[in-house]
Amino acid sequence: MDDSTTVEDSATPETPVELELDIESLSFGRAAIARHEGRVVFVEGAAPGDRVRATITATHSGYDEAVVAEVLTAGEARVEPPCPLVKECGGCPWQHVDYQVQLEAKRDALVDCITRIGRIDNPPVAAPDPSPLNLGYRNRLKLRFAGHRMGFYRASTHRLVPVDDCMLAEPYIRDAMPLVEELVAGMSTQATRVEIVSRGRMAGLVVAINSRGRLRRSDTARVREFLDQPGCPVKGVVAWGKGWKREWGDTRRRWRPVADGPTIEAPGTTFGQVNTLANELLVQRVLEAAGSERKRFILELYAGAGNLTLPLAPLADQLVAVESDAAAAHALERSAHRASFRHVSAVTARAEEYLAAGVRQRPDLVVVDPTRSGLGSAAHDIARLEAEKIVYVSCNPSTLARDLRVLVDEGYRLEKVQPVDLFPHTFHVESVCTLRLT
Repeated sequence: MDDSTTVEDSATPETPVELELDIESLSFGRAAIARHEGRVVFVEGAAPGDRVRATITATHSGYDEAVVAEVLTAGEARVEPPCPLVKECGGCPWQHVDYQVQLEAKRDALVDCITRIGRIDNPPVAAPDPSPLNLGYRNRLKLRFAGHRMGFYRASTHRLVPVDDCMLAEPYIRDAMPLVEELVAGMSTQATRVEIVSRGRMAGLVVAINSRGRLRRSDTARVREFLDQPGCPVKGVVAWGKGWKREWGDTRRRWRPVADGPTIEAPGTTFGQVNTLANELLVQRVLEAAGSERKRFILELYAGAGNLTLPLAPLADQLVAVESDAAAAHALERSAHRASFRHVSAVTARAEEYLAAGVRQRPDLVVVDPTRSGLGSAAHDIARLEAEKIVYVSCNPSTLARDLRVLVDEGYRLEKVQPVDLFPHTFHVESVCTLRLT
């Protein structure tokens, strides 16, 4: 069961129904899978191999939902979750599952989606690259704010679970959480979301505050006073709401996608992969998929601030990177200029608009890294460029499978799918797909 599953056909039992269930596997979602009298039951809090007593929480036309009431017999995949809030917080629902089993489940999810949605038999999905760290890996943490507390929503609700610490975050972020909460709680501006971002190769953190209503005048002085504190780990603050945005201090972050490669410098609020070390693995897999031979022209779509662009640049005579976010595109252009990549051009445009305007030169390689919604209508236009190779970086197996079907129908062969685990203890999985024109 995916978080996007609709609940229009669901019903909550009038009286609690409890079942004893044997857990088969993890689903592509928060829960694990069991079966009862021919019906699939998605059970939160269960691990493969468990025998549990579960309470039915919702019934649907084709399946039921349940939560673990008691673990009767623990399976070999069950481990002690490191975080005491795992049952309350909705952020990382697989903490109670052995990490190797998590990786196998992510590969299974990719195989299932590509086979079932993409209708590609026996897809060439490799074993996932594990994250070098499965705790303390997040370089940015997005939190909700309500009632003077900072935290995460309980799964599938808008009920805040206050948190003073998050074991998935990098140590500097964890240490700063109480201080950031104190800052935001003392502001008159009505904050709704708070993000704490590591500055990577620059010292300190950036705090981004999304607000309802206007910025209160008194908060300007409060933020400046906060940043001026001796030893303050936060070096910059960004606050914004409808129709306004303010910045204080230094809000840049800097990272290096390849260990010996050039650095990228971008605003702290610009999208970047949350797992610094696993991102290096991801970039390496993209370079392997691209191949070492010289390319006359590389076209990159959904380029962000250049996480893939700068590592790819030495392979090309010309590289055009297309990105819809103007701040990210400008950051990419500046980083390429500092690296003396004069042959790299950044274009601020939506991929669909850029493709519709016509690509004058046939690319040797197209690299795409879209959002969770995937390529959509752009898949047809990309295929019609007739590039020899497409490298597709995806964070959503379902939309990836849909797009692969289009690309295969347009004449491409799926050569390899390489999962990379950027998100331990969650069901999310990144993958690098290599397609070649037949």
